[in-house]
Amino acid sequence: MRASAFGPMADGRVLNGKVPGKPGRMGAIGLRMSRRVGGWSLFVLIACGLLAGAPARALDPDRAIGQLTHVWYENQLPQGTVLSIAQRKDGSIWLATYGGLVHYSGAEFDDIDPRMAPALKSTAITVVYVDHDGTLWIGTLNGGLYRSRGRELEPVALPANIKSVFGIVQSGSSGAIWLTTNAGVARMGANGVRLLDEVSGFPPRGFYRAIVADATGGVWIAADGVGVVHWHDGQVETFDTKRGLPTNEVYSLAIAHNGTVWAGTQAGPVFYRNGHFERDPRAAALDGKRIYSIYGDRDGGLWFAPLGKGICRLTAARFDCDNTLSGMLGETVRSMFEDREGNLWMGTTSSGVHRFSDSKLVTVTGAMDSNAVRAVYQDSAGTLWVGTDGAGLARYEDQTLVPAKAINAKLPSLLIRAIQSDATGNLWIGSTEGVSRIAPDGTVRNFGIGNGLPGSIVFAFAPGRDGGMWVGTLQGVAKIIGDKVDVIAGTRGDDTRALYEDADGRLWIGERSGLRCARDGVVDQCGTDGMPGMSVFAFHPEANGDLWLGTSLGLMRIRKEVVQAFTKRAGFYGDAVFAMLDDDDAHVWVSSNRGIARMAWSDIDALDRGTLAQAEPHWYGKNDGMLSQQANGASQTPAWRTRDGRMWFGTADGVVIVDPKHGRMNRMPPPVAIERVLVDGREVAVNRIGRIGPGTERIELHYAAMSYVAPAAVIYRYRIDGFDRDWIEAGASRTASYTNLPPGDYVFRVIAANNDGVWNTDGARMAFTIVPSWYETWWLRTLVALIVIGLLAAIYRLRVWRLQERERELTRQVVQRTQALHDANAELKRIAALDGLTRIANRGAFDQRLREALLAHAASGTPLAVLMCDVDAFKAYNDTYGHLAGDVALTAVAGALAKALHPDADLAARYGGEEFAILLTDCDAYRAASVATRILEAVRKLAIDHRSSSTALHVTISIGLAAVIPCATESPEALLHRADEALYRAKADGRDRMVGGLVWA
Repeated sequence: MRASAFGPMADGRVLNGKVPGKPGRMGAIGLRMSRRVGGWSLFVLIACGLLAGAPARALDPDRAIGQLTHVWYENQLPQGTVLSIAQRKDGSIWLATYGGLVHYSGAEFDDIDPRMAPALKSTAITVVYVDHDGTLWIGTLNGGLYRSRGRELEPVALPANIKSVFGIVQSGSSGAIWLTTNAGVARMGANGVRLLDEVSGFPPRGFYRAIVADATGGVWIAADGVGVVHWHDGQVETFDTKRGLPTNEVYSLAIAHNGTVWAGTQAGPVFYRNGHFERDPRAAALDGKRIYSIYGDRDGGLWFAPLGKGICRLTAARFDCDNTLSGMLGETVRSMFEDREGNLWMGTTSSGVHRFSDSKLVTVTGAMDSNAVRAVYQDSAGTLWVGTDGAGLARYEDQTLVPAKAINAKLPSLLIRAIQSDATGNLWIGSTEGVSRIAPDGTVRNFGIGNGLPGSIVFAFAPGRDGGMWVGTLQGVAKIIGDKVDVIAGTRGDDTRALYEDADGRLWIGERSGLRCARDGVVDQCGTDGMPGMSVFAFHPEANGDLWLGTSLGLMRIRKEVVQAFTKRAGFYGDAVFAMLDDDDAHVWVSSNRGIARMAWSDIDALDRGTLAQAEPHWYGKNDGMLSQQANGASQTPAWRTRDGRMWFGTADGVVIVDPKHGRMNRMPPPVAIERVLVDGREVAVNRIGRIGPGTERIELHYAAMSYVAPAAVIYRYRIDGFDRDWIEAGASRTASYTNLPPGDYVFRVIAANNDGVWNTDGARMAFTIVPSWYETWWLRTLVALIVIGLLAAIYRLRVWRLQERERELTRQVVQRTQALHDANAELKRIAALDGLTRIANRGAFDQRLREALLAHAASGTPLAVLMCDVDAFKAYNDTYGHLAGDVALTAVAGALAKALHPDADLAARYGGEEFAILLTDCDAYRAASVATRILEAVRKLAIDHRSSSTALHVTISIGLAAVIPCATESPEALLHRADEALYRAKADGRDRMVGGLVWA
């Protein structure tokens, strides 16, 4: 077999990586730029160009089977037995079931049975196969053979004694189609169909379980009880137990990527070499096992389906099996198929079809009581430790989580919150019942409240420069040196979630309620405001002295004691950041309740410079391999970067691995097809749509992009050329609807992108024409237009005559109505000058009247006065009695003001809110003061209760007075300003009084 391009994955004890807290991001911009274009970034750019047109790789051989994305399709099929799987050139997947032929393009499984395809005479489909030309071949039980070059099925003529077809392959050299049938082996060539019997060297007619074709033109057939039959250039050779087979009961055959023939027998798998079959010692665990299915992927891996052992895979580096997959336990796999993207499909006897795909991220779990991971840490020996919420401490070993049973037996709690180690090799465990210090020899020393800890729930550790260990608890911070526990007095009662000791010996303390620092027993706010209103969960130092904080509101940075928030501008819309990891490849990774996100440092730099207004992290979730999208946090070590560069994030269901150096990108543009067209609810064949109408009201188009790595992440755009101005962003929707399209020629186009944003910009298109109705034709429209023009001309002439007749009548009416209109306008002006609530003059009317009075009095040389009145404590009145009572009070006050004035000479107006203005004509300051006194008394006599007033027990007003003998240039604003100033003095002097302004000429 060809060796895999990737080497074996290191297990948990040989990880080499990065010391926690070591800066992963260079401070200088120039160094950042060098890093971005160098190393892996440059390699990835080159690789992207070279691999853009290359076929997709097989499933990652470095991952355990259980770490692949596994999707089980069970109830979507018409019947649970899937005997054969194939993929057409348009990307669609086809399944052979006993309940009919099944078509799948990423959303729903479509059943094709004799009701939908009358040419099909049997619902029991035994095999599907796509030949080199793209023709789909369908074999049935007791229904013969069919083929489809487009969308229609057509029967294929076979000899009368052939009723059932069980296997189909195409010979590489001649292009002939080979069939295994109820009547024996048949070969379809240019000269027709020929049955191959004993005369041709084949064994007596029996049951053939499998048939495959090799690259040299040979055909290999598994014959029941006989062994393996090989045909090549007309020569037939039979292999049985004398030629290396462990048994003559052969169930399956496969051609490996390097051309090696493998056989699955009742006694295990074997492969052909140098004229005979032999066992592979790497797969010795399968010796004696019945192998119903076997498949060779394009990277050289071999997949086996042994009875009772689940699914097994043999690669150049490893052999593993998994018998824990949902729907596979106790199942018999009847078919396997690798599609163009590298996804592996498996059809079973009763549980439908299963799909295995690569994902961006890998989730690791273990056979434990809980896989909720709260802490991740790699010690100096390379062991990766995982703390769980209920299953205690575990190690990462052989791509799974293995409970540390001996240690767990000595821990006071299995609810782990933090893990750390010190310089002497001790492993420190924080749990809900205190601290456990595990010595290299395995002895455990537990610390709790009885030993001096301020709180029992421990969330954080930080090694001290003096060899001690800082401990953050729910009730404060302590340091453990040896067996002595010292509490920082200023932190007692503080819910501590993160700790970090910087190079200067200052301890940074992340709390649920903000940020604190401690040095030499003194606790302060780190030179900041203490960041109130947020929780601090993580610290991430940089070489340039910057300190990044993961908080409940997003990312924060402290640079020279200045806090800079990277929240909404950085794409964190209230998302808590539990951990920050630098991948040393120009990105920072964070964990959150929203999932795991990657963000470019260059985007943060651009936000700093102001050249980028908004950045958006790339979020990863269930579509990318996370079993749970909720990353755990609110403690010290919910994520870790190991020395091999991989990043590990604790989640509510397992630990998620991010490997930036081995990111697998789906570079294959997804094939796009228009699958269905509904015209006014009636289905029309896509290849026959042509001309539609007339009178079409609704066209519904169903399309699909055949990408199966993450079907839910496929997105679409569509448009109708000549109708839509631009592409319509359809998201994941697979349907486009148009209503009442006008008659004309159209081209519908749809394009799609796979889960990695790789677009098929050619997409699929469909041309059609909407035929106009007879009343929409050009000649009818022209005739109708001429008739309409003639009618309009006649109507016009008639209309002109009638208008002339009415002109005289209208002239008489105009004279009568002009007077009525004049009267109505006068009434409207009067109404417009009134305040809607108090029914006295409004501000506009007052301002107009004041301007007119100033001009008149300037001409006559007589004085006038203005009173500005304000209801005392009116807001308190509204708050106490309500706005409705306030409106009643204002109306009463307005009435009192109006009654105190000369109705013909003076004017009272509501000037705004609870403020009133009064104009007194031919009035000097002394008479104005008398009027003001009369008004004060009139309001008091209203006796409107006002228990919230500090002035009196009833409603009162304050009045400011200004009088003037105006000149021609007198300003209304100046007079009002003087009265307003007097009003403010009246309020300042205690309210319920009048204060007069100076009289001037």
